[in-house]
Amino acid sequence: MTQTWFYRHDEIQTGRPFGFDVDEEGWLWEGGKRDCLMGRHLRTAACVQVPVPEMGGRPIYQAFAWGGKLVFTLGQSPFYLVYDPRWQACVRREIPAASAIVWYGTKTPNGKLILFERSESKALILDGPDAAPRAVACPFEGQLASGFALDDGYLYASLSDPARVIRFDLKKERFVDENPAPFPEATLGGSPGHVHRGALYTWDTAKGRFLPVELETGNWLDPIPTPDHGKVYGFIGGGFGFQGKFYNCLSTYAHPSRLDPKTGKVIRPEGPLTVDGRPPRFMERYLVFDPETREFEYLSAPEQPDGVPLLCYSWTDGERFVITGTMIPFAEPGVPGDRIYGSWIALQSAPADAEPGFELHDIGFDREAHLAKYRHRYGGSLYLPQPQHSPATRNVHGPAVDYPPGREAELLRRAAKTDSKRYLRHLAESLTWDAETDAERVRRVLGFVQHALYYNPVQITHASDPVAILESHDARCGQGVTVTVALLEALGIPVKKTPLSHHVVAEATYDGGDHIADALFFGADQPHRDGRALSVAELKADLYFADAFPQECFAYDPELVEGRDRFWILGYVFGIWGSEPYYSYYLGAEKDHPPTFPLALPAQRAGKRSLRLNWARSLKMYGGEVEYDVKVFEDRGCQKEVFRAVTKETSVVYDVEQENWMYFVEVRAVDDHRRKNPDTWYPAARSNFVLVPEEQYGWYGVL
Repeated sequence: MTQTWFYRHDEIQTGRPFGFDVDEEGWLWEGGKRDCLMGRHLRTAACVQVPVPEMGGRPIYQAFAWGGKLVFTLGQSPFYLVYDPRWQACVRREIPAASAIVWYGTKTPNGKLILFERSESKALILDGPDAAPRAVACPFEGQLASGFALDDGYLYASLSDPARVIRFDLKKERFVDENPAPFPEATLGGSPGHVHRGALYTWDTAKGRFLPVELETGNWLDPIPTPDHGKVYGFIGGGFGFQGKFYNCLSTYAHPSRLDPKTGKVIRPEGPLTVDGRPPRFMERYLVFDPETREFEYLSAPEQPDGVPLLCYSWTDGERFVITGTMIPFAEPGVPGDRIYGSWIALQSAPADAEPGFELHDIGFDREAHLAKYRHRYGGSLYLPQPQHSPATRNVHGPAVDYPPGREAELLRRAAKTDSKRYLRHLAESLTWDAETDAERVRRVLGFVQHALYYNPVQITHASDPVAILESHDARCGQGVTVTVALLEALGIPVKKTPLSHHVVAEATYDGGDHIADALFFGADQPHRDGRALSVAELKADLYFADAFPQECFAYDPELVEGRDRFWILGYVFGIWGSEPYYSYYLGAEKDHPPTFPLALPAQRAGKRSLRLNWARSLKMYGGEVEYDVKVFEDRGCQKEVFRAVTKETSVVYDVEQENWMYFVEVRAVDDHRRKNPDTWYPAARSNFVLVPEEQYGWYGVL
């Protein structure tokens, strides 16, 4: 079997893609999304999405790279498109038919492009991308849907009811003859690559057999049944020839594909449509036939953790081939859903050998934009199992993955091509070039790592390569330590990994001692006393000291731990504030959790100049005393305090000093952990309001 390489592009989500082509620069062009052109470079694996509003909401059925431009057919449409990728300019070209339907076409050895108009059964001949088409009517009864040219000067096409192969003289531009197939009920398919020893191997799409015909004599040879037809697959689709073998896509659809020329829709017969009783779909495999040995095998896409790959249309130039497709996400573990819409995939016989490694790291990383990708965006299961810790629930729906598989594979491929020593040395020096002490160098590295790596509560790579981790911008504690160690070693600063309870940190050696370096938790502001970061040993000797330092990494915005439909993501993930313990637990203290976040609620009028400030009740795991520390400020920076109260209630009345002045409120849920460290850090729930006359229009945070 020919070796293949699989590429999955999670950044491009598409329905079933259609016919594509590859231009002279190695760019593959395909349309699977409405009003959008997808491009992929075969050697670099780079991808683009280009809006093409001229499509008018239609999908591209087939793309042709021809004459320096792209030609797109659009199915049931009065026009086709000519697109110039250099200028991203697109022009509609009229099709000479009353109710035009053009799905497919073919490029010919004599430099033409022929499109097949199905509603009136015509060949549309183009001399160039911008040339007007010449229409040649097919004189034979039936629907001319597709065809292909061979080097003998003829174009071959098939017609049904009864099944025939017809020929079109490319030089004279006229239809020549028809050759009845031995099985009138057959629906024939063919490709220019399915020729062996002078015979064209057509296939009966819905009956599971090859029907060879001698090109010179027109004689039909004995049919060749294909294995597993009616059980594994029901339909043999388009294909190609490569290195003496024939490759065909497969579908679960169990009937001939017939089109109603009046409606432009596929005719669906009554009864079961597929071999497996599920909605029709392409399969994750191609059928491969060796006409010399008469042996069959399958070419399959690699299994994916979150769905089933569909291998759809193909392309070859004789030296390499590419098959594209998409993913069907699982509806439940191991079971494909009904909706065909997922990551764009490509299976190719040659690797993307020019895919670049990573260049110098961008220290201007936009963290907010990165976090925005995760707000209400997890669209698979709401439960992530980890078998040794959290077996799956019984009513899980949708795929659950730790990280988008295509993105992770790309990170690992590119990291392997990166000069990691140069990458890390340049990054470390860029961060510290003007630092005068090792203490300052460590501080800058830790601040950078905390900013560059999101302590992702749901999705993390399994990467251990510091370059791949940095480029992902997602990490957990061990990966944060890996990056920290790599950068400090690049600076020549001694550093080691130090395991804690259910956690791991780094310790850097400078100024004559060890100092904790837990970048994801504390960034540049590590637990310190008198300006000196403490060692792990010192923190263990004063167990609760570190709890006074902010743990912002676990005070997640609730939107970051919710799925697309606003339900919580559960299982082997981090949750809301209060679901994880105080830092002292990792140092060896008894497990204790802070209270949950006191979510802000609108204020209520309690009098002419007074308001009741409200918040939601906080909960503490395993129980315990909870109070609320309430502060009101007259400035947005929360420096000018005008009111403070500590209460066990979930509201407090505040007498407002000024109307039409914006006030800012912070509420912290505090607990009895303060007995262990009076300076224990708690995150604040924030809100703001303006007291205005009741009749004043607008929203001012007051009910």
